[in-house]
Amino acid sequence: MDDRARYEAQLDTLIALITYMALTRWRSRSPNGLSKDLGLAEDVVTCALNGFPGLFRQSADFYPTDAGPQHSFTLHARYARRRPRGADPALNQPAGAHNTASLSDPEPTQDGTGEELDAETLRALLDYVTERARAERDTRFHTQSIRWLLAAATVAALASLAAAVIQTLQ
Repeated sequence: MDDRARYEAQLDTLIALITYMALTRWRSRSPNGLSKDLGLAEDVVTCALNGFPGLFRQSADFYPTDAGPQHSFTLHARYARRRPRGADPALNQPAGAHNTASLSDPEPTQDGTGEELDAETLRALLDYVTERARAERDTRFHTQSIRWLLAAATVAALASLAAAVIQTLQ
């Protein structure tokens, strides 16, 4: 996918991810958990999470999920609001022992209640993403307009040249 069209092409997925991740009780989620919760294809979710590192923070570690070990993700804006926590034994369990990424409700160690983004911050993120998508669309439109303008100028120049040649031959 062309980098210049990333926001425009994935706008619906970005809005869903940002809104959900800003307001959910979960501190972070795996692509597998997000796709189940949002009803989106996991590959679409993974592409958006990995494609926008300025919006989404990827964990350093892998965690067990129904789809195998995966990184967990959170919004950078939400990560900055995290409260200090003690050790998280649920994250250091062997694969399959307890799958926190597939739970419908977060366990106490994954509960981010009180860390949700406020309406102003959420609005700023959504405005940023929609403005970037709009700018990409406008840039694409202007690029196409310039191509048509250059094509028309070329045709006009060729017609002028042909008229000059015909007039010279007479």
